[in-house]
Amino acid sequence: MLWLPGAALARAKTDLVFIGKADRITGEIKQLSRGILQLSTDNIGTVNIEWEDVDSLSSVYQFRVEDQFGRKYFGAIFMTKSLELQVISAGQTETVPASDVVEITPLEASFWQQLDGSIAIGFSYTKASSLAQFTSDMNVRYRTSIRQVTLDASSIETMQEDEDASRREDLSLTYNRLFPGRWFSTSSAGLQTNDELGLNLRLMFSTGAGLNLFQTNHNEMFTTAGLSVNREWSANQDEVYNLEGFVSVQHSVFRYDYPKTDVTLAGTVYPSLSDWGRVRAEIDVSASREIIKDLTLVISFYDSYDSDPLDPSGSKNDYGLVSSVGWTF
Repeated sequence: MLWLPGAALARAKTDLVFIGKADRITGEIKQLSRGILQLSTDNIGTVNIEWEDVDSLSSVYQFRVEDQFGRKYFGAIFMTKSLELQVISAGQTETVPASDVVEITPLEASFWQQLDGSIAIGFSYTKASSLAQFTSDMNVRYRTSIRQVTLDASSIETMQEDEDASRREDLSLTYNRLFPGRWFSTSSAGLQTNDELGLNLRLMFSTGAGLNLFQTNHNEMFTTAGLSVNREWSANQDEVYNLEGFVSVQHSVFRYDYPKTDVTLAGTVYPSLSDWGRVRAEIDVSASREIIKDLTLVISFYDSYDSDPLDPSGSKNDYGLVSSVGWTF
């Protein structure tokens, strides 16, 4: 009974994709993202095709097409042999060079079809020091024609004989409203704990604006800025409210030739407006490389800095290097 409604709502797999001069695949275009066109077929499952290898395609269904300049187009799609993508809506046709196209998103996709993300888990143990560390990281993204919702969660727990366990946990939910061109608005809510910095709990809410600096099929970079308010509880039971500004930059470089490689650098600075002189910063660097299909080896570095931690006995810096195995979906 649960399967039948989904089957009834699923659209026919009638999209055509031509690779080279003779190979034709019929299916359902799921998305184009980061240089990979995903096509669902009845006979061979989901096929990942490098966008540069697509010779032509056509679909009568509705899509959102975005180019590297941030321009967005809506309608049915048809790519000619001259590698120009035509977007057709209400009898009007707009043309964009295929080499400029960076995203294609179906407008009629179900909720589950618009989800993608990754999960990574790691564990290490050293007998000489009786030191064990467990790490987990999750990222889930939901995207429609005008909005994007992202859930990020990470946890690092370090345990050592005759020592109290140390935890570092982050959870955030971010909502981006996309506008024509490169601009978007952003709002997020989250929580953090960090025993190394003497932070029992930090609840945060942020809002601001963002700009896609550039976006291609091999790399992307965006920046955001705005205001953030938070409430902190320290290990010595102090509790304070803070108003901060924030500026962040994220740059990703990816290669889809096997093995797939993805390197991401993200940094955020929080200058305090209510406690003048206090500055916080978060830096995250991660590199993932595909081992087998959808299974990756991930190495990441993190650094959390607080120039004036709420707990005077806490450290100003907490940093580490983590390795884990991940799965993308």
